[in-house]
Amino acid sequence: MAEPTLNTNTLVTRWHTSQQRAGFKFLVTQILGYLSGGPQRYTGRPMDVAHQHLAITAGEWDAFMATAKTVLAAEAALTPELREELLEILTPFAQQVVSPEGAALPPDPRLSTTQPDGNSL
Repeated sequence: MAEPTLNTNTLVTRWHTSQQRAGFKFLVTQILGYLSGGPQRYTGRPMDVAHQHLAITAGEWDAFMATAKTVLAAEAALTPELREELLEILTPFAQQVVSPEGAALPPDPRLSTTQPDGNSL
């Protein structure tokens, strides 16, 4: 959330500073657990619904991946093999997260300003 390249995107910054900050961290942890074999189940929105309105560029995605690599190496102290496995899990999400240059953006689903409906964990 502190990555300066990502926070030059005001739509991303608004999300990072919203009331959903703890939920964001929870969902990132949950999806990584789910995609690496569980037992977690991912309860969040599909990646395209959660990200396409944010106008995330390929450069911003690259900055996110570079930060993920650093965090997985330094702060999580993962082996190089496990770090690469997790990065390979994240890589395909670029297709769902990055907005094509010049493409019309979908409307903001207002996920950063609405309270959860109480029907999820």
